[in-house]
Amino acid sequence: MNEKIKIRIAIYSRKSKYTDKGDSVGNQIELAKEYIKRNYPEDIYDVEIVIYEDEGFSGGSLDRPRFKDFLEDERKYPYDILICYRLDRISRNIADFSSLMNELNELETSFISIKEQFDTKTPMGRAMMYIASVFAQLEREVIAERIRDNLFELSKTGTWLGGETPLRI
Repeated sequence: MNEKIKIRIAIYSRKSKYTDKGDSVGNQIELAKEYIKRNYPEDIYDVEIVIYEDEGFSGGSLDRPRFKDFLEDERKYPYDILICYRLDRISRNIADFSSLMNELNELETSFISIKEQFDTKTPMGRAMMYIASVFAQLEREVIAERIRDNLFELSKTGTWLGGETPLRI
């Protein structure tokens, strides 16, 4: 009987806002598990899966509690693969994303984005992943600009924009 191939896979999911409704983080994890079942069948692979999920954290920075846990674990005992639903679940900042990919590469951990179908085991997968990261950052910056412009226009009309109540002295 042939011995199964051991493989360690980390799944990372993130959602920007914490809400009681919606199942975004859970859906991301389920899709990752389905991907693993399709591509790493039980009769060939002995798969160890560790799940990291952050809810209520922006993709503008890597400063997220469970993502930090992933990095700490990764540095001690690297995973074979990091899987996420979409590239922007990891980061919407090109510099952060690039440095993370360099570190994963040095640790020989492949990165797979299910939605974009990027696999860093291939040169084309790596190239397309970096192109997509540029658009993820662009999207984050456009959204921030739109919000700033909207708040500025609302302030012209005297609309209360929240925050602490201004006091007259």
